[in-house]
Amino acid sequence: MITLHLLGDSLVKAYGNDTDNFIGGWGDHLESFFDKDYVNVKDYANGGRSSRSFLNEGRFIDNGLFTKDQFPYNLGPAYDNIKEGDFCLLEFCHNDDNSKGKATYIDRMTPIGTPGKDGIYPTVVPTADMMVSTASFPEEYPGVLVEDGMTQEEINANIEKYTEILASYNDKYYSYRCGATFKGYYKFYIDMIRAKKATPVLVTPPARQFYEDGKIASIPGNHGGSDEFGPFKYVRALKQLGQEENVVVVDLFDFTVDFLEHLGKKDASYLQSIVGLDGNTLGESMYGRAAKWPEDYDTYRENGNFKKVDDTHTNRLGSFIYASVIAKELSEKCPELSVYKLKTPSKEVAYPEMLKSYHSEFEKIILR
Repeated sequence: MITLHLLGDSLVKAYGNDTDNFIGGWGDHLESFFDKDYVNVKDYANGGRSSRSFLNEGRFIDNGLFTKDQFPYNLGPAYDNIKEGDFCLLEFCHNDDNSKGKATYIDRMTPIGTPGKDGIYPTVVPTADMMVSTASFPEEYPGVLVEDGMTQEEINANIEKYTEILASYNDKYYSYRCGATFKGYYKFYIDMIRAKKATPVLVTPPARQFYEDGKIASIPGNHGGSDEFGPFKYVRALKQLGQEENVVVVDLFDFTVDFLEHLGKKDASYLQSIVGLDGNTLGESMYGRAAKWPEDYDTYRENGNFKKVDDTHTNRLGSFIYASVIAKELSEKCPELSVYKLKTPSKEVAYPEMLKSYHSEFEKIILR
């Protein structure tokens, strides 16, 4: 039995069944594309995590912070479960950049570093001597928030919030300014996974639905935005690392850019989850907000009785399509898995009414 271990954030997370949830992560569906007698999936992903915070929180290597019941599906830390011959799929990035402003500087944001003249970003791996005390709150943090345009009231609220977060860690952690970089955190995972004689796989994150003139926009908060070397700098950094470390890269990002631009902003929005008037995600059963898919989803979209369409998180169909793309690339690039890839997935996911005209087009993607 080969296990696919999924490490990542809310886009990777498994939210539950296809009946009681609108929201979905590709971790909900990946197993349905492989023969379950030979391949199983363990999903450790959780919302709001970055390559740095996932490590600091003890979700990869056990540091005694959590009991098993505090992990998704009671799996416990990922590293304990990895064995020789397994595959570990890593998809972070959405929380590593400043997608939510600099408030997350304390726990999530991960520095990409300054690229060289060739546009290559530095790979500085976190080491034990880089860790700093959780008892000393970063003195530069208030100034960072001032630069981000926050009021003093907002600054005080964030200081209180993140003081509590640091207190929930062990005595030391990797701070934003510890010296390690985005590519370095990934390399840490790669090296540890390979030490177990398992195979690391980098999955580039799906694009956020930020459109400008019909194109997916490279703006701050969308995978780092642009710099002098081009757009989406965090995605470019991941691809660089894949080449440098000879790691398989499953390029979900490039697929989603083309796919979402082809659909256009209106139709592509029907692949997304929705946020209710109270600010909570609708149709998320694990938090007591179960709703019938896709009937209730169609009703909400038709009536417009919600706060907004989520430009980041996919719904059941969107996440199913993305899982199909990952499964296809994974089976093509990893021969050990190709023999277990199903010609037809073991389940189907229903379409929202607005997208039923796309059924044959989407089926070609799912079944290819």
